[in-house]
Amino acid sequence: MSKAYTELYYHVIWATWKRIRFLTADIEENVYRYIVHKCKDNRYHCFGINGIEDHIHIVLSLEPTVAIATAVQKLKGSSSHFINHELKLDTQFKWQEGYGALTFGKRNLSDLVGYVRDQKQRHAEKRLNGTLENCKEA
Repeated sequence: MSKAYTELYYHVIWATWKRIRFLTADIEENVYRYIVHKCKDNRYHCFGINGIEDHIHIVLSLEPTVAIATAVQKLKGSSSHFINHELKLDTQFKWQEGYGALTFGKRNLSDLVGYVRDQKQRHAEKRLNGTLENCKEA
């Protein structure tokens, strides 16, 4: 085999600065759309993205040569710039330092995407997976 092959799926979570509820309904769709666009630009495959006002969940896969830390840094940095320069909130936006990332196999992919898709409902009903939610404290 002349090229590297991987089949790794990441569930990545990061929070807003000081857990401020920045990702309100009026901007979240634009933020998610922008992050999906940046995933495509960087050749990351985004399977799902969602969150609530103070944190975001993304399910993605990366090229074998891309480190998860590099991917998260690019997505956080570019989305923060987008929010501050394009959406122009009343206050400066930034993400909290750090992130949480877990890997999953292909057989868990659809469940993981469903978990991310249902974030708002899961939080409202307090039906959360501790492992998938607690790593956002990083």
